[in-house]
Amino acid sequence: MKKHFKKSHLKGFTLAESVIALGILVVLITGFLAVFGPAATVIRKTLSADEASRLQTTLERELSNIREGDDEQRYLSNSFYKAMNWISRSHERGNTVLIYKYRGNPAEIRIDGTLEPTDRGKIQLAGEDYVIQPMVRRVDDPLLEDDLGAVDGRVFFVKMTQLIFEGEGLRVAEEIGVITDPYDPGEDFAATPDEYPEAVIAYEAQFFTLPTVSYDFLTNAFNPEKFTKPVFTRNLTVRR
Repeated sequence: MKKHFKKSHLKGFTLAESVIALGILVVLITGFLAVFGPAATVIRKTLSADEASRLQTTLERELSNIREGDDEQRYLSNSFYKAMNWISRSHERGNTVLIYKYRGNPAEIRIDGTLEPTDRGKIQLAGEDYVIQPMVRRVDDPLLEDDLGAVDGRVFFVKMTQLIFEGEGLRVAEEIGVITDPYDPGEDFAATPDEYPEAVIAYEAQFFTLPTVSYDFLTNAFNPEKFTKPVFTRNLTVRR
């Protein structure tokens, strides 16, 4: 008796079919990147522009604001005096101006009107246990260390230099640490705001990113002079 065995034929893709399928896939991916790649780039640029605008606005608001306590005593409740002091001394290590956001407790307000930082070690609900507060402080501020423990995101610092007139335009002053008559540079008015002859100070603000949020780094190893490439620069003004 003869036995008949049924052969099983397993059909697969041929090499030609695989190449065609791969080609179609490449075309689809290329088309996807062509459509959505530029959109993703625009989104990234938009976020960067938004962050730059936030930093600028936060700085401008602080320079025109006198906080309760130390600001009132140090600057005689004169926001223009504060602005002159911060601009002229922003290149100094102990007076470097920092800009950041931190998690603040909306139920606890400190003497200077800012929110008490929250404990990052606890589970927190946004809007209930904490709110994000934009902040500007100098390195010598006694409240800075507590803020850094609740920082949300990156920390930036800014170097400010007065702009003075040259011909029909403005240029960055060669001498830092002073506020002079922008039309006739010479006498330093940084310590005597009442004698400053103009109603406006124009200045260049260079924004840099800190490599770490360590308070120990800021008070010991940090040297603003070593940072020479700002992430962005804006020309701003402060009014009397």
